[in-house]
Amino acid sequence: MKRLFTLVFFLCAFLSAVVSARTWTNTEGKKIEAELLRVEGEKVILKFRGREVKLSINKLSQGDQDYIKEWKEENQDGVPSEDDSAPDDIELCGTKLQVGGHINEVQAPLSEKVLKKYAKATKKPSQVKMAIALPKGFDPKKPQRVMWVSAAINNEKERTRGNIGAIRIFAKTAVNAGWVVIAADTDLGNPDFADDQRSGGGDFAVHTQAIEILAAAWPDFKNWQFACCGHSGGAKASFYRTCYLLASDLNVIGLYLSGCNEDWTERARKETHARKSKLRKIKVFISNGKKDKISTLDHAEALKKSVKSHRYGKIRMEFFDGGHQMNREEFTKALKWFIEADQ
Repeated sequence: MKRLFTLVFFLCAFLSAVVSARTWTNTEGKKIEAELLRVEGEKVILKFRGREVKLSINKLSQGDQDYIKEWKEENQDGVPSEDDSAPDDIELCGTKLQVGGHINEVQAPLSEKVLKKYAKATKKPSQVKMAIALPKGFDPKKPQRVMWVSAAINNEKERTRGNIGAIRIFAKTAVNAGWVVIAADTDLGNPDFADDQRSGGGDFAVHTQAIEILAAAWPDFKNWQFACCGHSGGAKASFYRTCYLLASDLNVIGLYLSGCNEDWTERARKETHARKSKLRKIKVFISNGKKDKISTLDHAEALKKSVKSHRYGKIRMEFFDGGHQMNREEFTKALKWFIEADQ
């Protein structure tokens, strides 16, 4: 077993990082980039090169063991229950989906139209990737509510992790409330490359293709209700995501802004040409920590004022005891508030 473990780490050391992968370290200090699929008893199942590898948790570093413990708590102990498989006909991009909060990942080739957006980019993606978490009892033929997740891009690591890298902090809470949760990227990570990569419009094009894929798989998709969410820079990116959905004629009912210090409505509308009148039906929930030094209380107040000036629907601002973090209790409030009938 020790030889197998060493061999696995040796092989994986040559792999480039993938969007949903993280760096793992064993007790001998060897490192890999691999994706955590699930936990079975005292074993963790990792994915690399499309293959599953089963390793003993006690052979991993203490940091990795702590991560697995947290991951299990967020993913119902990481073990699918017998009723967590969706019906046989529920597939996306050829992948059978699991329900009950499991984060499914699928991908498909980028269309020629999207690839043109990256023609002058130094790095050229080839696939659209989506992560999607489904609630128990999910049926695409019935009305659904969808939460679309965005992530921050403060450095290359965050760009590589992409929007999918942020889905876990929102998925469990939203799925438990009956929402579908989605995040979209490319095989290189966040579709929004650095300015010097000359990929203007790529983010919009990738998300438009993701919407088209979902609508083709589930004909009622465009009749569902949608909301967007993000924390910090991801919250600012959610202004773009909201306008992307509006540009595809989707029914956007909510926008959850966690630790957000700036309103990006105008720049998002400029890129997408989304009509300002469509903003009026969107409820905006602003959540900010009282001790947040990145998005201060003054930032939150200014954000509320700015959002109000753009004629969004109802605006709600909540402060919680804490710093620059996503507060799940506040997110739960937002999920309920978005679907409450206006009085």
